[in-house]
Amino acid sequence: MANIYFKRLLTLVFWISFNAHSVAANDDPIVIMIGVDGLRADTLERMSAPNLQSLADAGVRASMIPAMPTKTFVNFYSLATGLHPKHHGLISNYPYDRELGRKFNRQTDVSNPKWWGGEPIWITAEKQGVKAATYFWVGSEVEIDGVRPSFWKPYQQNKDYVERVEEVLQWLALPEKQRPRLITLYFSAVDSAAHDFGVDSAQEREAVAMVDKHIGDLVMGIKNLGLEQRSNIVVVADHGMANLSDERVINLDPWVDLSGFMVPDWSNKSTSVHAPFLNLYAAPELVDAAHTSLHKVHPKMRVLRRGDFPINYHFDHPQREPDLMLLADAGWSLYASRDKGQPQPMAKLGRSVATHGYDNQDPLMHATFIASGPAFKKNIKATPFNNIEVYGLLACALKVKPAKSDGNINNVQYFMTRHCGSSLE
Repeated sequence: MANIYFKRLLTLVFWISFNAHSVAANDDPIVIMIGVDGLRADTLERMSAPNLQSLADAGVRASMIPAMPTKTFVNFYSLATGLHPKHHGLISNYPYDRELGRKFNRQTDVSNPKWWGGEPIWITAEKQGVKAATYFWVGSEVEIDGVRPSFWKPYQQNKDYVERVEEVLQWLALPEKQRPRLITLYFSAVDSAAHDFGVDSAQEREAVAMVDKHIGDLVMGIKNLGLEQRSNIVVVADHGMANLSDERVINLDPWVDLSGFMVPDWSNKSTSVHAPFLNLYAAPELVDAAHTSLHKVHPKMRVLRRGDFPINYHFDHPQREPDLMLLADAGWSLYASRDKGQPQPMAKLGRSVATHGYDNQDPLMHATFIASGPAFKKNIKATPFNNIEVYGLLACALKVKPAKSDGNINNVQYFMTRHCGSSLE
């Protein structure tokens, strides 16, 4: 396998060198945003990732505060739009919409504009004549305002990482008028490894090393194309991760019967659920009874009612905000079953041994942010900031005018090399 990878890499390097002459000289900035699912903010302190470390040393690194809840769809779309979940609509991985009368379908609704609010950065770019390409990103499969990225792909979980990098470099080697100046690229391996084997497991380390190597190959390819001086690389994660334990399970069964509730994260096939939080929808009398029954049942669980969520959660969407949210502390798991059986060991059930979705202020949920290139100052350890600021700094780096967002460019202006006011003049 290693020999095959090495041969493919040599072929790619040769191809880039052969085609580098076609890359016309130009000062227009290029921005490549790389999403590494589950790359916790402290990853570089916990393990070796030389290519990520090199980008951080040459640019900006920060601990980034995710949107709430700390789930993948919620946060990758907040990163793309600069909007809180209450404004872009993805208030969980499986939002339920009262007006539509159903929950989000991951197979069909990825291209249904009824679920997707706001303007992702690739749409902003295209509207202003800047070609964009998305090699997978949450929300990139839907047409918004009649616009799509010039290059986009339906998501394929098992798409080879070498091929992803190869194709991004092929886009960058296109003639200037055809070449995208905004590219997104997504890797899920770190999140998958941590879910299955835990934070600080050998498998998480291997996944980080693998993704780090592919990012290094991309950086080398950019240099070989002669685009290094124009290219800004922004590495972001959607959330952190916390290890679970069978000793940290809160059994809801003695206190509440969820059969009368709509629980979007509970699949039709499952007989039980272990989760960091549960969003519950029901008639007012059921909500009242559940709130009374569950309030102060366990010191590691909060019972939050619609209209009374913490102000920093920002997911009070008028049609999708849950009637009740049950939220465990980081590292704890909520358990509920249809048959009222006792919780079984998570390993026996094939459950994750680490997860996310907890309070976004918990450091274990914080995500990695790294940015390097001409738009960013060098060797900056930035103060933590909310991920809704990323949209604005991408627009700033691209020199396009941003759509309205919940971010404020002044919060991140200090680590950028050019002034980016609201007009981006």
